[in-house]
Amino acid sequence: MALSRDAWPRSLRLFHGRVSWLASGLCTGYIDHMAEAYTVLARRYRSRDFSELIGQEPIAQTLKNAVATGRLAHAFLFTGTRGVGKTSSARILAKAINCPNVKDGQPCGTCNTCQAIARGEEIDVIEIDGASNNGVDQIRELRQNAGVAPSHCPFKIYIIDEVHMLTTAAFNALLKTLEEPPPHVKFIFATTDVQKLPATILSRCQRYDFKNIPTGTIAEYLALICQQEKVVADPAALHRIAATAAGSMRDALSLLDRVLSLGAQRVTEQLLQDLLGKPPLEAVAGVIQAIAAQDAALTLQHADEQLNSGLSMERLLADLSEFFRNILIAKACGHDSQLLDMPAEWRQSVATLAPKFDTPTLVHHIALADQTLRSIKFSTMPRPLFDALMVRLALAQQFSSLGELLDQVGRAADTEPSPQKKNDPLTTASATAATTHAPLPTGAAPIASQPIRQAPAQPNSPSQRLANAPARPPQAVSNIPAVSGGDLWQALQQRLAESLQFVAIGNYCQLDRCDFDAGIMRLSLPLRLQASAEPLRPKIEGVLAELANRQFRVEFQYTDDAALPAPRPGTAPAPHTARSIDPELLQRLRDNPAVKSILDKFGGMITAVEPLQDADAAAHQP
Repeated sequence: MALSRDAWPRSLRLFHGRVSWLASGLCTGYIDHMAEAYTVLARRYRSRDFSELIGQEPIAQTLKNAVATGRLAHAFLFTGTRGVGKTSSARILAKAINCPNVKDGQPCGTCNTCQAIARGEEIDVIEIDGASNNGVDQIRELRQNAGVAPSHCPFKIYIIDEVHMLTTAAFNALLKTLEEPPPHVKFIFATTDVQKLPATILSRCQRYDFKNIPTGTIAEYLALICQQEKVVADPAALHRIAATAAGSMRDALSLLDRVLSLGAQRVTEQLLQDLLGKPPLEAVAGVIQAIAAQDAALTLQHADEQLNSGLSMERLLADLSEFFRNILIAKACGHDSQLLDMPAEWRQSVATLAPKFDTPTLVHHIALADQTLRSIKFSTMPRPLFDALMVRLALAQQFSSLGELLDQVGRAADTEPSPQKKNDPLTTASATAATTHAPLPTGAAPIASQPIRQAPAQPNSPSQRLANAPARPPQAVSNIPAVSGGDLWQALQQRLAESLQFVAIGNYCQLDRCDFDAGIMRLSLPLRLQASAEPLRPKIEGVLAELANRQFRVEFQYTDDAALPAPRPGTAPAPHTARSIDPELLQRLRDNPAVKSILDKFGGMITAVEPLQDADAAAHQP
């Protein structure tokens, strides 16, 4: 039968108490030792005064001057990305405001107030997490407590982190107190998403924008920490850690802490490669070199190797865009430019690759990679899109620009032999090809973003012949009737016949009205040609102004079908009229090398055929 403790002998009770006390003390000491055994680098090397704020020197100097001169606002707003020093600056500012030994705006850091604020134990400096205390009830409680005077500090300071998480009702409850706070209260807000703050809150705060810390600055600070931690680190490895942090000092310190936990005696690039995978520059270098060599098979092979190694398509496309951006900067600004965010040993490699690309192609590659990156996120078959992009990048030099295509078609038409007989309808017919752009595959850039390389003008190209053509004197049209306008219409078609763009609508265009006194010309067109006709309006108006010696306004009237209405009374018939195409003649036209070249290059179709002798007769019709 167990006896109660009160029934134990006195010596046994004393022994049991001492053993319990000893065991409790040992457990408590062990737990305290384990809890304080290690402090992460992000906390151990947190900034303690304004001089230790890395990368935010202008803001630190401004806050120091405000404290030194006593020009302190009642509300501060610190905004910027994560890990750039917003919360640390808020604590330093709270120290400087309440420190009894402040000197030139700097807190002493040794007094009880500074040490209590650093530990988060000062009752007059209240830190609130806006994400978990975002309701209107918490803000009402804050307002009530703000009216109470501070216990021993000059000011009661409220630091609200992630203030953008507050609800609309909470913001409204805070407005009046924020605008006219008690004289002993200061507010310091920190946020990573300033766009979510109401304008009424922004207008009541003194705003400070914290910028991303440069990669070089982070790398230098990491090297200093490695010296204090007695760890040897290669500069290339520290630069990669800094680049991976993307401007955040806290992320860089956390990553360095992760690397040091491996227990290696030296931080090397190989160690980072084992921990984080291949660096972006090395991972995509083979893909970039294959693209520069215009080898589609090798490009696909290198890309597949990276995907099989565990790199995602999204990450590979992002690294490709970054590499193309570095080549673009090296080509435009030189490989020693400060805009190149990479180690020195990689600058020479980028400088070697830069001459293999032209600037428009690099811009086009970046646009293609970005658009494909967005497309594969919502596609059920992302791999075909990715492979199509790789081939498109490798074969970019084989894609001709629009100017080159026109010159090629012109040269083909000028040099094509004509074995047909003189009276062969094929030799006396002109085909109008309505060019239609084939739809781009998903992930491909729009036509406006494709690189256009200016091709040298060929002596026999249509554009060169048009440029060398003698200028035509303006024709006298002052005696044209106000309704007819036939002479002006014929003169206009003669001038525009040399334009390849006008041919696409010329066969379907009919004069509907020409009012010379009002300066108006109305033309009838099928509705399907609206997209082709509208861009030609300024050109037609310019030619009319030259012919008529006055300003003309062109109006297009579109019909629902291809057949145009009969000409209005008193108007001259249009010299070009749509006709039906003989099937045999249509097939012969399609087999003609020159016509076939046009259709293949532009993806067009034959819409009308007109014998040249009829066209000449119509052109000379009185």
